[in-house]
Parts: sequence; structure tokens; C-alpha cells
Amino acid sequence: MGLMAVASSLAAEGKDKEEAGSASLAEIKDAPARPPVATGPQETKPYLPDVKDAAIYAGKKTSVADLEKLPPVINNNQRQAFAELPGLLVSEMTIPSHININYRGLGDPHESAFMLMLKDGVPISNSLFGDPNIYYSPPLESVQRIELIRGGSALLYGPQPGPVVNYVTSLPPRDKALAFSTLHVGGSEGLYSTFSELSGTVWPFGYLGNFQHRQADGPRQNSDYRVDTGDVKLLFHQTEQSRWFFTFSGYESESGEAGRLTAAQYAADRDQTTRPFDRIWFERYVPTLGYENELSPDTLLEVKSWGGYVDRFSRRQLAAGTFTNLDDRESYFGGADARVRHYWEAWDNRQTLTGGFTCYGSDNPRSRQRNSDLTATTGDDRFELDNHTLYGAFFAENRFQFGRFAVIPAVRVETIEMRSTENYNVEVTRPLQDVEFSDAVPLVGVGLTYDVTTKDLLYANISQGYQPPRYEDLVNPTSNTQQPASSLGVGETWTYELGVRGTPTPWLFYDTSVFYIDWNNRIETLTFAGGNNERVNSGRAEFYGWEAMIATDVISLFDHWADTRHAERFGSLSLFGNVSLLEAEFTGGPQNGRTPAYAPEYIVKTGAIWRWKNRAKVALTGVFVADHYWQDSNLAGTVGTDRVPSYIVWDLTAEVRVYKDYVSVIGGITNILDEDYYSRVRSDGIDPASRRNFYGGVKLTF
Repeated sequence: MGLMAVASSLAAEGKDKEEAGSASLAEIKDAPARPPVATGPQETKPYLPDVKDAAIYAGKKTSVADLEKLPPVINNNQRQAFAELPGLLVSEMTIPSHININYRGLGDPHESAFMLMLKDGVPISNSLFGDPNIYYSPPLESVQRIELIRGGSALLYGPQPGPVVNYVTSLPPRDKALAFSTLHVGGSEGLYSTFSELSGTVWPFGYLGNFQHRQADGPRQNSDYRVDTGDVKLLFHQTEQSRWFFTFSGYESESGEAGRLTAAQYAADRDQTTRPFDRIWFERYVPTLGYENELSPDTLLEVKSWGGYVDRFSRRQLAAGTFTNLDDRESYFGGADARVRHYWEAWDNRQTLTGGFTCYGSDNPRSRQRNSDLTATTGDDRFELDNHTLYGAFFAENRFQFGRFAVIPAVRVETIEMRSTENYNVEVTRPLQDVEFSDAVPLVGVGLTYDVTTKDLLYANISQGYQPPRYEDLVNPTSNTQQPASSLGVGETWTYELGVRGTPTPWLFYDTSVFYIDWNNRIETLTFAGGNNERVNSGRAEFYGWEAMIATDVISLFDHWADTRHAERFGSLSLFGNVSLLEAEFTGGPQNGRTPAYAPEYIVKTGAIWRWKNRAKVALTGVFVADHYWQDSNLAGTVGTDRVPSYIVWDLTAEVRVYKDYVSVIGGITNILDEDYYSRVRSDGIDPASRRNFYGGVKLTF
């Protein structure tokens, strides 16, 4: 197949290639040389194909949320965007400075530090190691779909206890020289959001540029925010088999932080402000450069590199309000990833081999100033650290196909070097610390698939992942009692999954699986006599449960069974539901016998999406979450509650074209039933979630 078959993908992301699956060699040889080039929206399957570009997904549990089926997701409502992804828990904030997600109870969702978050296959964290927190996500108006990859994702992309979430963004249309759209929305609490995009292809060049601005006053004093973000994508189709691409992403935000509340304060007045001057500023600038080449009909080469700069600056007052700390964390980083996919023939089946390497380096200085003026942005120096990371990995994976049965072994070897050095620190009386960490981590895994029928697939996976240390595990500049780590290693995870999925008809999909996760050598704090402590590998936890989803287009399904044609008149009505049942417990370490934080016993998501003749879209989505502890100790602390109470939240959105293909109206209600709830608690209090909100606007398309 030539590059035209993959021209709608960026590196390892984009539209799915033709997948041979378990077809015989005769069937493969009879296949057309290349599929037709897509010129319009393509229906996205609710899972990833067995092989896509230079990655093997066979034998792994995957889910895909197609955002193009929905009306525009306004104000980056992750709760709505993740509705079709089972088990993902969103710990919500009313301001956009953090993204807080976890999965199956694997780690505190604060800043999504236990997930690997990607945008078009490139990490979006502040730093891949040491400071893996998330302060950025692409505007959801630019996202085509969101991919969730479990189990063997660490073997594909690198270290993380949790899964991979990959935002796949829009590409230049191949069938238009010029396309333009602009969306403008206003809503409750002073919301104004606009997203504009210009794109097209003038062979051999494709281009796309978009810009989003959104702002709001927020529900409380000093909960306002402003976000400006934009992307540029340029594609050069060098030949039928090769192409180059360049992207640039820029992001700036400023957010007020109204302060968290104790349980008593929340009960008295959830809208009160305890921190009237706290704010956070964030900047991110990331260019990427990539190259693809179909070296032969069976061999694909993908190379991409990225670099960038991140700056997170915050102003947060002391609890007593006598002074404010001004913290600055920067990151200068660069990385490269090269992968090859090769098809080879044996045992009358097509076999698939992938392999490659990843390298990454970052410089992450951190500093603090202090001022008695609570509105200041500069002050007296308090501490300064230099943090550095070097990382490299080699990996290989092969799908051995034997008729209906496939075995997919994988191996990855990673090397890490980290160092954290205090240049000065007047916050503490202990000596300055300079700590190094290095390790070589081999990872292995194996996936299995069996075609029970032509429409039903049995899959299984056993794979390793791991938890690398953070810079604060090496040196904590705000602690006078944390000693340098003497024997710190990586945390280790083993994930076991067994499931079955199928499409009995083109309008019905199901996926169900059971899982078990063993997380050993968790990085925790060990306190010694006299009050000193050290970060050590002392914890162990087990997570097991059941996960299932089902989705169907009820109108098309009825037409199929009754031999009618109602879909031509009434459109499609897609119903979906998914459930994640979880049991989690510490089985070793200082928290032995307790329940890990943010591990609810159930998360249920459901919804309905109606689409009519490409003229109207209406989506109703809901999430049901059980109560759960907010910290591993299962104690209330000074917050006054030990749990996040259960909650149910519904969202309704709509898009209707009112004048040809040019003018559409947009509207929505978030938290329809006005649920009074919170889903995020930290040691200093509760973050109230948003109550009912309304928005409406217009979209112009040319």
C-alpha cells in the first residue's frame, strides 16, 4: 500500500489503515493495493484496530470515544468527552489550570500524574519524568477522537502505572483547498468561548491552523480564568510513499484559585472564597517534526521528534494569610521516537513485527520567592533547584498469527538517569541535598487473541508497567525532615486482563472483561523515630474488578431486524452504557488493610446521541460515581470528611444547522439536575464542582 492509504494520519495517529486481521495470505493478496482516500467524515470504531500505523493493539484492551459524533464539547468538559471511556474518573475543578484523571484507583488523580497523556502520540505532561503533571489539554473542538489503551500501553509508550490517553486532533481535509469555520459561545458565569480553524490541501501541501480563546468569571470570587491556545499543522507529501509533517502548539492560561473549603465551610456556603489573591499562570510551546515512509508494501517507517518549553508560575498565600509563596517550575525538553512496522508471511498468515526506540531529555529548574504583599508577583528568594532527566528505551513486539489464534509477545528496556540538586534553600535548616537516581527497567508482556466467530473476539493480556520517582521523591525543598533516598527504586505493576468483544451487527458493539492489577514497591513515605522520613518502596496494593460496555444504534438495528428504512427518515439514535466495578486494597506497607484513594466501587456512564441527516446532533450523557476515600490513609484530616460522596451528573448538548451548511446554532446544559457535589478533595480542603450551567452560540462554516 502507498502512503495514500495513511495520508490522514499524523505519525502513529490518524485514520485507521486497512487491517488484515487473521485473514489468510490468499485473502490478503486478493485485497486492493490501497483503499480509497477518505474525503469526508469516517465512522470511528469504539476500539482500535489490531494494527494501526507502526503500533500493534491486538491483545490489548482499547476504547475509542468519537467526538465527531457529538455536538462541540464546550469549555473542555472532560466529563462529557470521556463518557464513552469506561473506568476513567475525572476529579473536577471549575478552573482549567489542572486536568485530574485516574483509572481503576491507580494513584491520586491530582494533575493526572499517574496517567500517560498524549496528544497525537506526543506526551503533554510538564516533563515525562520527575514532574509528570498535566496543566494542558487541547481544545476539544479540535479533537477527533480520544483513545484509551490499557495493559500493554507501557510497552508501547513508556512508564506509567495507569493507561494511556491519546487525544487525536483534526487534520487538513484532503478534498478541499480552503475550509474555514468559527464558533462563538456565551454562557453562565460570564463564559465566552470561541474556536476558529482554517485548513485545506493544495497538493502536495496540507495546512491547518486553529485558535481558541475562552474565559469566564467562575462561580466564586477569584475563580475567573482566561485561556488562549492555538495549533499549526503543515504536511508535505514528498512522494506517494513518503511525507513530512510539522506542528506547533502554543498555550497560555491564567486562573484564579478561590481556595478549598473544609466540610463545615462547604455546608455553610459552598460559594465562599478563602483565597482571594491566589492565582496560577501557565505557558506551553511545543513544536514537532515528523517523517513517514512506506519503504515497501510491507514496511512502514515513522519518525517524530519534539521539543518545547513549559512554565508554571503560581501565587499562593500561607494558610494564615501573612505572606504569599511565588513558585516557578520550568521545563526545557526534547525527545524523539522512531518505529518500524513490517509485515512478513509464515504459516499461511500475515505476521506483524514492530520495533523502535525512544529518547528524551529535560532540564526542570524550580524556584520559590516570598512576599508579604499577597498580590505581588516577585519577592525574596527562598530556594532554587536544578532537576535533570535523561531517558532512553528500545522496544519490540510481534503478532504471530495462526489462523484464528494470535500470540503477541512484547519487550521494552528502559534506562533512566535523574538528578535533583539544591543550589540554595533558606526554607530549611538541614544541609543542602544533591541526589541522583538511575535504573534500567526491563518490561515484558504477552497478548492473546482468538476469533470465536467472525464477529466476536476473545482477548487476554499480561504485561508490566512501572512508577518512576518524581523529583520531590529525591529532594523535597519544602521539607526539613525528608532525608535523601538511600535505596529508592521504581514501583512495579503487573496487569492481567481477560475479555471478549464483538459486533454481532454493524449497529451493536459490546466489550466485557475482568482484570487484576498487582502494584508492588509503591513509592511511599517511611517515618523514622525522631520525626525524619524518607521516600521508599514499601507499599503494595491489589486492584481487581469487571468492566463492560455496550453501544447500539437502535433505529438502524430495528431496520435490520424488521427490514424497514426508518433511519433514512429519522436518522440514528445511538445508546451506550459502560460500567466499571472495582475492589482495591493495600496489602503491604504503612497503609496495609486500607482502601486506596479515588477507587470508587463503581463508575457507571450512559447516554444517548441522536443524529439526523448531518443536520442535527443532540447528546445526553450521564455519569454515576460511588463514594470513595480521598486519601490513602482513609482519614478525614483537617478537611472534616474522609470521603468524596457519591454523585450523579447529566449533561445535554445540541447542534442544529439552520441555514444550509453554513450556519449552525449550539446550545447546552451542564449538570442538568443541578447536583450539589464535589469530586476533588486535597489535604487543605474541598473543591466544589460546578452547579447547573447554560450556554449557547453560533457556528459559521465556509
